[in-house]
Amino acid sequence: GLDPDEADSRMVRQVLSLKGLEQLTGHVVVEMQDIDNRDLVEMVGEPDVEVVVAHDIIGRLMIQCARSPGLAHVLENLMGFEGSEFYLKEWPEVENLKFGDITCRFDDAVPIGIKNSEKNCILLNPDSDLLIGPGDEILCLAEDDDSYAVNDGSYNAPLPPLPPVKEKKRPAEKMLFCGWRRDLADMIMVLENSVPPGSELWLFNTVKVEKRAEMLLDKGNKSELTLKNLEILNAEGNPIVRRDLQKIIDYQKSKTLNREKRVTLDQFDSVLILADAAIESHGSTDMQSSDSRSLASLLIIRDIQQKIQIEKGANGEIITLCNPISEILDTRTRSLLKTVKCSGYVMSNEIVSAAIAQIAECRDLNTVMDELLSAKGNEPRVVDITDYIDFSKKKPKQYSFWDICRLARLRKQVALGYKPHDVDWSGSSETLLNPPDKAQPRTWHEEDIVIIIGRTDNQV
Repeated sequence: GLDPDEADSRMVRQVLSLKGLEQLTGHVVVEMQDIDNRDLVEMVGEPDVEVVVAHDIIGRLMIQCARSPGLAHVLENLMGFEGSEFYLKEWPEVENLKFGDITCRFDDAVPIGIKNSEKNCILLNPDSDLLIGPGDEILCLAEDDDSYAVNDGSYNAPLPPLPPVKEKKRPAEKMLFCGWRRDLADMIMVLENSVPPGSELWLFNTVKVEKRAEMLLDKGNKSELTLKNLEILNAEGNPIVRRDLQKIIDYQKSKTLNREKRVTLDQFDSVLILADAAIESHGSTDMQSSDSRSLASLLIIRDIQQKIQIEKGANGEIITLCNPISEILDTRTRSLLKTVKCSGYVMSNEIVSAAIAQIAECRDLNTVMDELLSAKGNEPRVVDITDYIDFSKKKPKQYSFWDICRLARLRKQVALGYKPHDVDWSGSSETLLNPPDKAQPRTWHEEDIVIIIGRTDNQV
């Protein structure tokens, strides 16, 4: 493949050529390789261009998935070609209502935001008392743009009291990145803005430790990393070699302290396996080669983790293992992962393609996806049903999904769907986003999961 800067420079030429066409209408979606070149294309393409930086999207998406088990399935459904998608539409029937009042006004959609007609901006998860004005459009999650309509607004079941807020002090995290990406510096900064102080990031790959600081600067295109919450530890080894994965040693600390600082795979809160930049390419053969390495690394890591768990369990120690997440480039690899019952993967190329398709259909969705995948503003999360229902009393809890949506609004969140406790993530696609029968009461279990959109700084 081309050098990222060379590829992006060709995109600039393409944009200028398109702008020279007098008959061109609508907007142009441009896929870029490096986020540092985004401003250049936006400068020459304004106001007709929407820029999508594929590597940036995938980097942020994978970090979210690695730190939150199950989120990979949610994001694959949210940004994929199948199931519910984002739609913007004006509904005169809800004009002059507050956003909180329309929570239960769509039988076949979930309202998640508003496009303000005066300011021409989208507000995700706005305040419940925000008034819907003339010309405002409602951002919904729905099967299709003609698959939903406003109902009569008659639903008004009594709500249970909201359980008290559980104090959640976030502990420091320990993460492992296997492999190297050219945008690794950008991923590190996304992580820096997401984790609590005292967290560790271990970089484990075949790149010589002495060369990494220079590579992170990307030939002078990046600033030197300034980290407050995150400590970088460098380990050298091959992610597809078992003996290397069994002995992960920090190179710099061991050299400074004159003793080994090592870690084992059971000690990590999250493990991310990256499509290695050394073999990453647009060619089909190289995609399969990259996926073969990722698959091998994923299976070896899982096996090592399980053996450590058995060994420590025999000594009476109970440990919880993280679920490694791997970047997969070729859709055909998904069937191989299913044969080994592996759910820890992100279909990066497929998700980028789906994102570009949605933005091509509606350019406002570029802003939506950018916020959902950033460390600031609103982001998708998976939370326990116990955040909304008190299970201290043993009586079965029967509430509709709309009841959960209304309770989520009290916490300044938008509920998108749920996962029943007795169904795995891959088998719950029908209810993960925009579930059917929203008004129908169901019996909730305290291990059920709710998928929401909420502010990253919102703990209410």
